[in-house]
Amino acid sequence: MTQPRTTGGRRRTATRRGRLNLTMVLAVVLPLLSVAALLLVRPAEPAATTRPPERTTLTTATLVCPAGLPGAPELALTTVSDDVDGSVRVGLGKDAKDADLVSGRVTTTRAPDAVAVTGEDDSAPGLVAGRGGGDEPAVTACLPPAAGQWFTGVGAGASHRSVLELTNPDGGTAVADVTVLGRNGVVEAPRLRGVSVPGGSSVRLDLATLVPRTDELALEVVTARGRLGVALLDRFDRPGRAPLTQDWLPAQPAPATSNLLLGLAPGTGQRTLAIANPGDDEVRAEVKVVDSESVFAPDGAEEIRVPPRGVARVRVSSIVNAAVGQDALGLQVTSSGPVSAALRSVVGNDLSFATAGSSFDAEATVLVPKQPAEGRGAARRRVVLAGATTAGTVTVVALDANGDRLRRRTAEVVPDRGTVVKVPPTARLISVLPERTSVTGAVLTSSANGASMLPLTVPVRNGLVPDVRPGLP
Repeated sequence: MTQPRTTGGRRRTATRRGRLNLTMVLAVVLPLLSVAALLLVRPAEPAATTRPPERTTLTTATLVCPAGLPGAPELALTTVSDDVDGSVRVGLGKDAKDADLVSGRVTTTRAPDAVAVTGEDDSAPGLVAGRGGGDEPAVTACLPPAAGQWFTGVGAGASHRSVLELTNPDGGTAVADVTVLGRNGVVEAPRLRGVSVPGGSSVRLDLATLVPRTDELALEVVTARGRLGVALLDRFDRPGRAPLTQDWLPAQPAPATSNLLLGLAPGTGQRTLAIANPGDDEVRAEVKVVDSESVFAPDGAEEIRVPPRGVARVRVSSIVNAAVGQDALGLQVTSSGPVSAALRSVVGNDLSFATAGSSFDAEATVLVPKQPAEGRGAARRRVVLAGATTAGTVTVVALDANGDRLRRRTAEVVPDRGTVVKVPPTARLISVLPERTSVTGAVLTSSANGASMLPLTVPVRNGLVPDVRPGLP
């Protein structure tokens, strides 16, 4: 009687175990199947809400040129486009006049005041213009209006003073806001906020009158309304018998963590490095020398601390003079945060600047002023290149004022090394075309009278049409 009960109990236990195992299997398998099904169902990717602008043929181009120096009213212009034989308008408002524009040929016109150079249709793409300083070894390029830019190493004192020039090429009123940074931070300058420039006119702002100070300054110029061409003329008047010397200070488009200052004036003189920090935190920067062999930290160079929203001024005469004696090409300023930088050199009786240029991978072209080819004032011209992103080549073409080729040379460029290409002193139009890389460059012109540096820039050849579509309700 005992065995049948025992057998029956075992059967019931086996049945319960079988049911329990099936339940456990379903509890594990069903979630796994659900996950697999969800993975197989891929939701459709959302359509792109933004698209980049499309390139189109440029039908109108405007370059803005600052006022010429005394005794140098000439303005030079040309185009890098092919088969152009037309004209452009030079001037502001009703005072504008026609000037010839021919491919590869430099045209000179008299325009002592600040002007706009406007090209239409075939005369628009590839428009290039610039000024020289006459007896002063100074040079500047005429550039399109920009929404914002930086000027570093600006003066507002008795011996070092700067004049900011705002030019409005259009008919309506334009407005600029100028932020001034000094040694200890933002400088109160209410007269530089909301500066109105009537249509077809130019306004000159003497900083020594508006914000008199002896420390080094930096300016951020933002166009709040309309379009403005902005230029800065820097003047250095040392005590004693040294004559007044002046040159244009090129603008920097935006602060960066790596700045290449190319084009060091030859000789021995006073060198001052200015670094501006637009951020809210302290920035640490270091200076290296760029030559044709390497980029290296010079002896005696210490880390530079730039206060928040402030400007640091560093005397680097001993470092730069020694580097120039060993054929250095420029300085590289690297920092823990974005900064703007400029090197001011006063050699002999001449003022010149080395400023941070823009990297380019398309053909860059500049107009340089006429220089004597022989005699005491004979000039030496060099194209200085550095900052190559990869190993590649650059082709340098130098033309005279009539469009005749004076020199064409291809040189290799590699990262962490500079390159120099000599061009004839009679060259007026200099083009640099990089291949398989991008570079930063400048044209350095030097003579017994002094030196000038002109950053290489890419002429505007195409327009951009924004993608505009109806928005969602």
